[in-house]
Amino acid sequence: MNYSEWTFDEKNPIYVQLCYKIRYSIFNGKLSPGENMPSIRNMAAILHLNSNTVARSYKLLNQEELIFTSRSKKYIVTFDSVLVNQKRIQEVQLLCHNFISTMTGLGFSKKDILSFVQEYIRSKN
Repeated sequence: MNYSEWTFDEKNPIYVQLCYKIRYSIFNGKLSPGENMPSIRNMAAILHLNSNTVARSYKLLNQEELIFTSRSKKYIVTFDSVLVNQKRIQEVQLLCHNFISTMTGLGFSKKDILSFVQEYIRSKN
């Protein structure tokens, strides 16, 4: 995994953005089950972040059970593919809910929304 390519903006807290990047890397398989994560200090050095920022992100991901700490104090991506898939589906459901809520808030019907999505998909092929 090439973490050094990751960039951050000033719109959201960096620890939230880092969680998002790691979470999505687990969801899309760029971070494999059982893969060792860089230590907090190493990740901070790679990304030019404060160690406390990385520690906060790792703590949240640990609470979500997407990463865990081994006996040797290494951070490791979970082996639980069922959990990862459940969380991945929950994320998709949340994204869909937010998208549909925003679109209906703009006055579009569900039929219009479906047409927009279908047209968008066609245009990307």
